[in-house]
Amino acid sequence: MRKQMRKRISKNLLLTGVLVTMILCSFFTVKAFANTDTSSADDFGTKQYKSIMIYCGDTVESIAEENYCFQYSSVGKMASEIRSINNLSKDEVLIPGNYLVIPYYTGSGAY
Repeated sequence: MRKQMRKRISKNLLLTGVLVTMILCSFFTVKAFANTDTSSADDFGTKQYKSIMIYCGDTVESIAEENYCFQYSSVGKMASEIRSINNLSKDEVLIPGNYLVIPYYTGSGAY
């Protein structure tokens, strides 16, 4: 009789432990969902970034002009964003061989 009682208690404890573990796991699990709303991106494409090498004579403006896309109202606006992304001041000279991160657009609205 005692043996059956111990088995029953052991089963109940095991079942309780499993249930508590499942509840804790579901409580502490965080699910993140990416925003999949592409309605605003359809007009302009998707903004992405790429790394380009700096060559002799390159300036932020010349790089912006070479990589210009219509999503920016001017080459100057794109140059300002390139400076901002790369933490460059307006007077900073680019060093050949280094890399810059520049924005570009892909998708239905991009060239």
